[in-house]
Amino acid sequence: MTRTLKVVGQLGAVALVLALIGLLAWKLVGGPATEARVGEQVPRFDLPALADGEGSVRIEDHLGKPMVINFWATWCEPCRKEAPILERAWQKYRDQGVVFIGVDIRDFTSDARAFVEEFGMTYPVAYDGPATLWEPWGLTGLPETFVVAPDGTIVDHKVGEYVDDAELEAAIERARS
Repeated sequence: MTRTLKVVGQLGAVALVLALIGLLAWKLVGGPATEARVGEQVPRFDLPALADGEGSVRIEDHLGKPMVINFWATWCEPCRKEAPILERAWQKYRDQGVVFIGVDIRDFTSDARAFVEEFGMTYPVAYDGPATLWEPWGLTGLPETFVVAPDGTIVDHKVGEYVDDAELEAAIERARS
């Protein structure tokens, strides 16, 4: 009887491993249909604005202009390092028609507002506390940034922080050309 239980247990374990491998393969190959990818159209969103809790931040409102869309959270240390780089680039490019949108994700609004104030962020920030965009955008970590051409095509996708101004500016120039 114990031999039979051992064989059944082993077969169950093998079946579970095969199911997990199948799920991983589906995610890697198929994944969500709306996942944001370089060369494809930017997924749309309409989220509440963080600044005053009123109004919204919508991708639709900025099509026709280059965009930098940065996903971040207050508890993310690389996000803290990257925040000044993003603000400097916004200050440099805003008068040239480049739109920056920050998306605070998996966070509390009070913490997010304190972060915006601490780093002097002046570009629009959307709030996605429950992370409704995590899966549809195919996010894998924070920070994560998408640079979008005026026609809505994603031209650059950076997982992790921009470590210097030149790297971000090069991505913005690709979107503008």
